[in-house]
Amino acid sequence: MNLIRIWVCTSKNANLHRIYSLQTGKEERTAIYECFESDLNNKSVSDSDLEKLNGDALIDDIPYYITFDYIDTNSYLYSFKEKIKEILNPNCPSVIQFSKNPLKQGEIKNLEEDEGIKFIIAQSNDELYFLHASNHAIIKNKLVLNFDINENSSVLTVPKGIQVPSTITAKLDCATRKLYVYDVNKFESMLTLNENQKAKSQATLNKFNAGEYKISSDQYVFKGLGSQDVQQKLQMSKRAIRRLSKYQPSESTYSIGKIKEAVGRLDPSLQVSFNDTTKEIMISPDTAKTFVGIIHNTIIERLISGDVEITV
Repeated sequence: MNLIRIWVCTSKNANLHRIYSLQTGKEERTAIYECFESDLNNKSVSDSDLEKLNGDALIDDIPYYITFDYIDTNSYLYSFKEKIKEILNPNCPSVIQFSKNPLKQGEIKNLEEDEGIKFIIAQSNDELYFLHASNHAIIKNKLVLNFDINENSSVLTVPKGIQVPSTITAKLDCATRKLYVYDVNKFESMLTLNENQKAKSQATLNKFNAGEYKISSDQYVFKGLGSQDVQQKLQMSKRAIRRLSKYQPSESTYSIGKIKEAVGRLDPSLQVSFNDTTKEIMISPDTAKTFVGIIHNTIIERLISGDVEITV
């Protein structure tokens, strides 16, 4: 496998911002590929087993695939698609920007102060490999991309650097135009979705707490969501934040009897209490995540069937 180019994508103000091409030599590109080669080989084996993007993948961390060309303007992947089209375009002009004398130390134009690197893209003749760039990775005996330049090297060293990950987050097959997402958490993080999810999840929580959103065809409300301990419990769970941020009011259509049946399959410590007189479901810090599971039909369906063990 030979890589032909390395790119980085940055973000600014919680949005994908720019694509940069790095001028790397074959030796450096080979070293980068060797960082994630083993993980790529392991994950690619399951490509044919991945399901097409659906509601389950949106609320859980289930790997999926989606046809790149079918991503439309309403998709949460649209801004990502627009950025990647810059790479797929053979006339793409996006390169690291230099000042008048790029070979002089310190004469590279720095990334803007509020512009951060979100992910690396390794390009082969047939595929694009997406590697999530962690802001908090400990750099120790790891390959690091630097951004600065010297006269005797084809590798750019730059005033900022990122660790090359050993795991692949997603892959685009250029022939089939299928995008395979292996790690949903990291993929959404590299698309800057995490920055927006907290606000959306809090808005959903507020509407449930105010009684604006009700659950099931029997129109039950939740009590206890205003508790600081409950809210803290939810804010500490990435899975809860994702599920709340992607909640649609039309999802909660099961009868209260079916919801009780589903809850009854949980560990007793996770079971909520129901007040059928007032049509209320009581939530405590211990059952905060159960609330998130109840509001999604797909989770209720799996709990009722008992086919899959559910972690709420």
